[in-house]
Amino acid sequence: MGNEYRPEELKKFYDGIPHGKTRLAAIKSAIEMADQNNDIPFMIYFREDLCEESCFYGNNMEMMVIFPDILKLSDRYPDAPSTQFDTNFKNALEHILWVYKWVVGQCSSFYQIPMEDCMEFFEDFKRRSLGYGFNLKPYYRLLYGFYHFDDEKSDEAYYNYEKIPRDGNSNCRACDRNTEISFYLDKDNFGKARELSEDIENFKLRCGNDNSAWIRMKKSFMGYYIDKGYYEEADEIAYLLEHNMNQKTEGQPWDEILRCYAFTRPGRALRIFKKYWKRWQESTNPSDEFDEVSNICCFWKKYIKESNKDTVKIGFDSSFPLYNQEKVYKIQDLFEYYYKRAEDIAIKFDKRNNASSYMDELSEKLDIV
Repeated sequence: MGNEYRPEELKKFYDGIPHGKTRLAAIKSAIEMADQNNDIPFMIYFREDLCEESCFYGNNMEMMVIFPDILKLSDRYPDAPSTQFDTNFKNALEHILWVYKWVVGQCSSFYQIPMEDCMEFFEDFKRRSLGYGFNLKPYYRLLYGFYHFDDEKSDEAYYNYEKIPRDGNSNCRACDRNTEISFYLDKDNFGKARELSEDIENFKLRCGNDNSAWIRMKKSFMGYYIDKGYYEEADEIAYLLEHNMNQKTEGQPWDEILRCYAFTRPGRALRIFKKYWKRWQESTNPSDEFDEVSNICCFWKKYIKESNKDTVKIGFDSSFPLYNQEKVYKIQDLFEYYYKRAEDIAIKFDKRNNASSYMDELSEKLDIV
């Protein structure tokens, strides 16, 4: 590309790189060049692209760290125009509000973010949304998701979300529909959830150009079936999910499939664990890590009951804390290792939230095994 600063070429370059660490590094390089050239629209835009890459394909903490820089830029340059790549937005500020939803949505994912900071994020998002002429439907949707540890506050937020009409800053219809499906499954209103799922099931409603909305909907029903003991129904969904992955992190629910197959296909579950243990070992999002290791706990507890074996051979490398050269491990030791990881995370989240929901969830998952 030479030494001449051409932001369009920088974007074209990193868009051609597969999602992951290399693409993130290329976006960071583009940010540095935009900063050096004081190109305000692209200083904002490249940071927004880094947030998207981080949120959907990488380490969410990257987004949490860089997003405050975007707010500072927008406050300093409130009239910053959009780039030619922001065709869906009137100007840079409107795009920033869209990205802000991803940031606020991740407040529940990091126990490292104190409760008071989470509330500051929510209130700032609320203030900016109203100041820019939007309503609070996305705000209440995000608040509903955040307060999963407090039924009263969660319900209040959901009902506020439900009664506000959609506007230009609302999530796509498929994402909103998945919020509604999740709510009614949580309330054990299966009929309502099933009715709401039809348009996603038939792909009349999509999130973007892939099957993300369908995957999220199927995951919700699979979890519901497992919790209710309907393992055949859950297995059917797990099989569909296994064969309909996409590139996004949320589109690869291997830990949830592992939990399902622990009840229905233990041999297949073991093969999945052996294939993906490294990915789960390197998780950087505490909420995702809790889900992963608690699902792995369910798998090992069920395997202990059903296999009549005390040990298992697994090709861990030396990065695994229990590694030994023989690569033969006591199954009970593996269960206890993953349980301790899940418990440690649960305690930290419950302390931050002044609640017991994470430990309750861990106990409930293991009680049905």
